[in-house]
Amino acid sequence: MMPKSFFFRRQIASETTNTMQYIGQEYPPVEETAKRLSTQHEDKTTLNVGAFFDETLVAYLNFRLPFVEHPWVPHLAAFGMMVLKDYWGVGIGKNLLKIQEEHAQNIGVSRIEAMVRVANERGLSLYKRNGYKIEGTREKAAFINNEFVDEYFIAKILDEPLKKWHPPIIETSRLTLRPVLLTDAEAIFQYAKNPNVSQYTLWEPHKSVSDSADYIKDYIFNYYAQGVPEPFGITLKNEPSKLIGTVGCFWVSKKEKCMELAYAISEDHWGKGLVAEASSAVIDYCFKEFKLKKIQCRCKSENKASARVMEKIGMTYEGTLKSAVFHREKFWDMHYYGKLRV
Repeated sequence: MMPKSFFFRRQIASETTNTMQYIGQEYPPVEETAKRLSTQHEDKTTLNVGAFFDETLVAYLNFRLPFVEHPWVPHLAAFGMMVLKDYWGVGIGKNLLKIQEEHAQNIGVSRIEAMVRVANERGLSLYKRNGYKIEGTREKAAFINNEFVDEYFIAKILDEPLKKWHPPIIETSRLTLRPVLLTDAEAIFQYAKNPNVSQYTLWEPHKSVSDSADYIKDYIFNYYAQGVPEPFGITLKNEPSKLIGTVGCFWVSKKEKCMELAYAISEDHWGKGLVAEASSAVIDYCFKEFKLKKIQCRCKSENKASARVMEKIGMTYEGTLKSAVFHREKFWDMHYYGKLRV
């Protein structure tokens, strides 16, 4: 059975040459298309939106990050949109663009771009009305009906993501500490699903990439919205696109000028001193940026490795709170460490 999207694309091809759909085009098997859409849905960055009338697909927009692994362009996205001719002029395109921009802002994208045929005057008018600007012309961009046609390069800069606070990029001898992005969900899941990593944490192992994406959206982005560096993403200097852990500080008391340090790292990188290196850099940043008096850190008394990290970065053992936390059906003693501003 042919899915609705195939009928839609064939009708688009019969109505206009302003898209990449053409008459006689062969489409991949239904199973392949379903698998691709499912994968895109899981990555939480790609957006596929359809507009329907009486269960008939009448418009479609695809939004994607073209260079998802590249550390220089996490703010950049591209899109393509198609609307059946009978549904032009009723506001569908405008609403799809609005949905796209809301999604872009949620994942930290600040630039959206596309290619539009010069002959597509109606489409260009829609994009201009919604804030897109022509930045240049790509000559002989396509060969249609035995003649070359040009395309405009259009883009819109979204101001809102640029106004949102995020932690700075910090470099150490071996690491790059940077803001966490929604595209880091897969990398976080790879270590957060490991029960060894969460053995002594107060959070549970992640069961899916969606869990990691929710952690980014609901926890990390919420702290960023408050101007709090909880957390930075830890990456190796020679591979800044791949997150191997997190480290950050959150407020214990603004009045007392005290924050708490927290960290986690992939088991593959245990025993290399990377957490201590990252934590020292974050402590230096937070003392200076937030004019703190103290940074504290705590761990379950059984977590000897975490205690060693605290000692290594110059924290002083301050005591143990007995049965301080009830977690996983038992009470845990918590060791407390602290470091004062010199």
